[in-house]
Amino acid sequence: MQFTNEKDLYNMVQHAPIGICILDAETLVSELVNDKFLEIAGKPHEAIIGKYYWDSFAEVKLQYEASLNGVIRTGQPFSASEVEMLLVRHGREESVFVTFVYNPIKNESDKVSKIAVWVLENTQQVKARQQINGLNEQLALANGEMQMANASLSALNTRLQESETDFIRLVEQAPVAILVFRGPDMVIDQVNQAMLEILGKDKSIIGSPLLEGLPEIKGAPAVNRLFHVFNTGEPSDGLEEPVPIMTNGRVETRYFNFSYRPLLDNGQIIGVMDVAVEVTAQVLAREQVERQQRVYETITSGTPDLMYVWDLNYKFTYVNSALLTMWGKTWDTAIGKGLRENGYEEWHAQMHEREIDHVVATKDSVRGEVAFPHAVLGKRIYDYILIPVINEQGEVEAVAGTTRDVSERKKMEEELALSSEELQAINEEMAVINEEQAASNEELAATNNELAKVNKQLRDARQKIEESETALRLAVEAANFGTWFIHSGTRQFITDARLKELFGYYPDEDLSIEQALAQINDDYRSFVSAKLEKAIYHGGDYDVTYPVTGLHDGQLRWLRAVGNLKADPSGAFSAFTGVVMDVTEQHHDEQRKSDFIGMVSHELKTPLTSLTAIIQVANKKLSNSEDQFLAGAMDKANFQVKRMANMINSFLNVSRLESAKLLIDKAPFNLDSMINEVVREMEMTVTSHHISYKGCDNMLVEADEDKISSVITNLLSNAVKYSPSGTEIGVKCEVTDDKVRISVSDKGMGLAETDSKRVFDRYFRVEDNHTRHISGFGIGLYLSAEIIRRHGGDIWVESELGKGATFYFSLPLK
Repeated sequence: MQFTNEKDLYNMVQHAPIGICILDAETLVSELVNDKFLEIAGKPHEAIIGKYYWDSFAEVKLQYEASLNGVIRTGQPFSASEVEMLLVRHGREESVFVTFVYNPIKNESDKVSKIAVWVLENTQQVKARQQINGLNEQLALANGEMQMANASLSALNTRLQESETDFIRLVEQAPVAILVFRGPDMVIDQVNQAMLEILGKDKSIIGSPLLEGLPEIKGAPAVNRLFHVFNTGEPSDGLEEPVPIMTNGRVETRYFNFSYRPLLDNGQIIGVMDVAVEVTAQVLAREQVERQQRVYETITSGTPDLMYVWDLNYKFTYVNSALLTMWGKTWDTAIGKGLRENGYEEWHAQMHEREIDHVVATKDSVRGEVAFPHAVLGKRIYDYILIPVINEQGEVEAVAGTTRDVSERKKMEEELALSSEELQAINEEMAVINEEQAASNEELAATNNELAKVNKQLRDARQKIEESETALRLAVEAANFGTWFIHSGTRQFITDARLKELFGYYPDEDLSIEQALAQINDDYRSFVSAKLEKAIYHGGDYDVTYPVTGLHDGQLRWLRAVGNLKADPSGAFSAFTGVVMDVTEQHHDEQRKSDFIGMVSHELKTPLTSLTAIIQVANKKLSNSEDQFLAGAMDKANFQVKRMANMINSFLNVSRLESAKLLIDKAPFNLDSMINEVVREMEMTVTSHHISYKGCDNMLVEADEDKISSVITNLLSNAVKYSPSGTEIGVKCEVTDDKVRISVSDKGMGLAETDSKRVFDRYFRVEDNHTRHISGFGIGLYLSAEIIRRHGGDIWVESELGKGATFYFSLPLK
């Protein structure tokens, strides 16, 4: 679709019935915004135009930033229908429902250069639909009524600043239907794809007069308006206008919101622009609701019984005409009001509020009798029943009631007691009343049967929960676990007898969080306390192992505690629960294994030292030998001996680490110089890769220089082993806040997400076809991680399978 001048484009966008905002795809700066968009956003023009989009809408950045970036990256539009957003409108938070599109606008190179944000607010439609859903539930249980609201669309009045080329692309991709007519015969001059899809036509209608291209719409009021706009120059807007459209071979009436605007050339009317949005579905839905409401009102208006529905805040959401007559009120003055606002005395209002609370809590019906004044008949006596309205989740969402005037029956009963002469007449009247009561009782019985079924389902569900709790308790007891519960608000600490026993307390003694922490050995207490506080107030995993000394028995035990945080349904606090298990034997087994590895590694060092000396002497004597094979073999032997020495030292460090004998000797040193030296040494032995280093000049840190050097050496060695020859390995040192961060990156095979989470575990190795030929025991990264953690730093990896990996560690500067 082409426009003859920029003014046509301006008129189209100016009168489109939706919000529009145009963003630069590279900077996400708002270049154009119209009044309708500002109205929906609830923000002034200067808060959006020329601003970074996510600065203007920071409140929804977390939910939709990735979607907008995806549109820029892929060139595919993103849309969301009737989503709820919490927007800051007019200075305060407000929940609204919107349908919106992030639409890419591409330039001649097929590159996304702009993003068009199309927005239509659906708050009134959604809330109306929610009202309808609620009223339908009340219709099934308490014969409620339905209401539905319809949203209105207002005109757009903002001047466009973009070039004609961008506007044309914008119009072509617009989600609203646009049609431009020329001349007094309304020749179809321009039409976009959205309008063609509505009309069920193709572009062959361009150039045809309106009534030739679309003969079925002849005589429609919307067509008469169109000619009126051309003849008078007066703009015209229509809401839910019926238009006959040829659909699937037959003419159907469909409904549209539209805006007709005259097109001018030197002050002369040359055509009319039509911008339309189809609302057929909304109109048909509302008509269906109105029909349903009329049927229901016909049913309920003919009964003298009082019918009503309360929400959980004691507000009336439905009353029938009989009750309105009794109150002397109208629907508008009664609905949404409480008991007292509708004339109930305090005692009467409190009584019903207690009954509503009882129905909600027990899901049982309540029946009673009460006397109160009628607006026309005076004081009357009423028999009533209240029943719960249950939603699909089995929860009470409202309370419905039916009240019957039994004043006449009561009067007859009183007269029967006073005058036996009228007994026969009274009995006859009572028979009629009893028949009516019997019918009412049958209805109540049917309702009670339904309630009985629901109650049985609730009992079955409760029994399953109790069985699950019993099974869990038996499992905990069988495993000999201790259990605990911590209230996040009061810090109340509830434990079982087994947990007290593990901390050396007697079963009948009180045990607080502070007392439990006091039994943890000094080296672990602050660590466990920090993990516990973080888990209680911030969530996350809690899985720690630590030694405790029993209060009364003095016994040293190693315990493992596992817990998680769950919010209470009330939202007022969170419950932190978990179990504690005795892992003393497992810890001793690990200690014995570490001792054995340390002993074996230590014993291997002596013969290895001798072997190293022998090889070095032999290598020196063979340095001038003519036997090149023998000289090369000795070089390889010397290399393998060094590998063996490094391996044994690693095992010794693991043993020292787990026996708490790995010493960290901190002293100030120049980190930049140390990294330079490690890189130079690595370059002397590694010729297969190029190592680049971006340093941090004269960076002094207080740490164990040898240990930090070994960490960097290990990361570089891994980068060499796991990346192809000829690729670059990058080493970088940079300062962030109060930390210095070192990274080693390669262009190797990378890590899967599951392997990234375990790569720092002891003895863990990635096992696949690419790594089987690479030697190692999986202890280098484990040792590196422990060294960094003992310096108070952090270590982590960022990687994607097949795209290399970057290992980071940080050290505190203070």
